[in-house]
Amino acid sequence: MHKRIVFIVLDGLGDEYIPQLKGTPLEYVSEELININKLVSRGLCGLLAPVSIGIPPSSDTAHLSMFGYDLAVEYPGRGVFEAYGEGLELKEGEVAFRFNLETVEKKGNHLIIRDRRAGRIEDPIAEKLIEDFKRVLKEHDLPVEIHHTVEHRGTLILKPRDGKLSPKISDMDPHEVGQPVLQSEPYEETPENELENAKRTADLINRIVRLSYEFLNDHELNKQRIAEGKPPGNIIVPRGAGMKTKLRSFSEKWGVKAAFVAGGPLYKGVARLIGMHEIPVPGATGKVKTNLKGKVEGVLKALDEGYDFVFLHIKGTDTLSHDKKSLEKALFIKKIDEHLEPLTELKDIVIGLTGDHSTSSLQGKHIGLPVPILFYTDIGGRPSGAKAFSEHNCAKYNNIGVIRGPDVMPLLMDLAGRMNEFGLRPSPKRVLYIGAFGRPLSL
Repeated sequence: MHKRIVFIVLDGLGDEYIPQLKGTPLEYVSEELININKLVSRGLCGLLAPVSIGIPPSSDTAHLSMFGYDLAVEYPGRGVFEAYGEGLELKEGEVAFRFNLETVEKKGNHLIIRDRRAGRIEDPIAEKLIEDFKRVLKEHDLPVEIHHTVEHRGTLILKPRDGKLSPKISDMDPHEVGQPVLQSEPYEETPENELENAKRTADLINRIVRLSYEFLNDHELNKQRIAEGKPPGNIIVPRGAGMKTKLRSFSEKWGVKAAFVAGGPLYKGVARLIGMHEIPVPGATGKVKTNLKGKVEGVLKALDEGYDFVFLHIKGTDTLSHDKKSLEKALFIKKIDEHLEPLTELKDIVIGLTGDHSTSSLQGKHIGLPVPILFYTDIGGRPSGAKAFSEHNCAKYNNIGVIRGPDVMPLLMDLAGRMNEFGLRPSPKRVLYIGAFGRPLSL
């Protein structure tokens, strides 16, 4: 009998040693995690490098890798996922970006980044700033569509008008406070026949960003924020240029009927683009204040409706890391654990639990250290002997090695009894799962 699979990703779960906690946030509460420890004590555990050890992955690349996609040829650019997460359909030739509303200070001819999230600006303020900027873009007759999503985040779509566009351009966000906003330029390796399109795209996005600073820096809401001692959202800074693409569906790749529960637009976008069905949950915000109980109930609902693979994403662990709130991150992990009990009582189930990357709550950014990972199955498997889930214990009791993103799905599928022996080929399709058969022989 094939088991069902639940895959839980606590965004930015891993961390580094925090002196006041005498360990990582996960290690600080590891002995108190009743439900997660129930899973790890009866399951396998080890360490995961979603891309490669020492390379800090972005959330989109990490998830795509863990779902079994080849980043070298199947990664469309972050902007595509952000657009799909907002329910936007990209048209041929359009280029999509993720952007941040950020705080910058003018120094000579450059704009120096002081806060990459504008103090994690509130949704109503950010939405008003972007809505007003839309009018400016329209007045300048620029071929662009722009949307606010959550807090400081947004999606921007360039539309071709005076020639073709290209996603082969560099980010304007240096990802570092104290650095200047960058000029977007064509990739060094851009093919000669695409170079003109890339230059056209870079020139357009550079113009839009300059315009955003000129307008937003004088906006009344930003003047009010400064008066209140808050950092203004006085520029948009794009990154992750991407174009419409069609990826092989998750169900076709792995032979499962898949659903997802998530609040953040990026994670919805990744799951939607690979054909997973969304289980909507009221109050699932993609923030620290989210409906954890409802998310777990959403997983149970998906299983009851016949989905045999359910992806559950929780964002708050990463948010607290970026805000350098290590104790709050630890307590949030404990809060998540308190809601997972119904999943530990399921039968005929395999549960994977990990993070998509480590996020340092000392540095406030993604780091390249591996994350702990567990694989639980209610019957069978190979228990590691770990009694508590943490970076330290998953290294000490490691019985799967240090794996990479593309290893995650095969392990989940194998524990669920869904993987064929390597070398068997009962189907013309190049797949590894059981159940992909060719046509029956006729007499």
